[in-house]
Amino acid sequence: MKIYGYESEDSDLVSLSELTLQLSVKELNEFIEFLRNTAKLMEAHGSKFGHEHLNDFYKKDSKPDITIIGQ
Repeated sequence: MKIYGYESEDSDLVSLSELTLQLSVKELNEFIEFLRNTAKLMEAHGSKFGHEHLNDFYKKDSKPDITIIGQ
């Protein structure tokens, strides 16, 4: 697993050594649902899987967003 992120909207993508998520139980369960759905998409599309955004999954346009990409 590799973890990347942006410090701000105008910064460059950087490799991160650690990621911390502050979540409620409700948010954690929603995040797990997103991860399970993304895993199913990755299995279905194989090497053609591109990426999936958390905010697209929940049809919201806000920050922060989490993006899952394939290898």
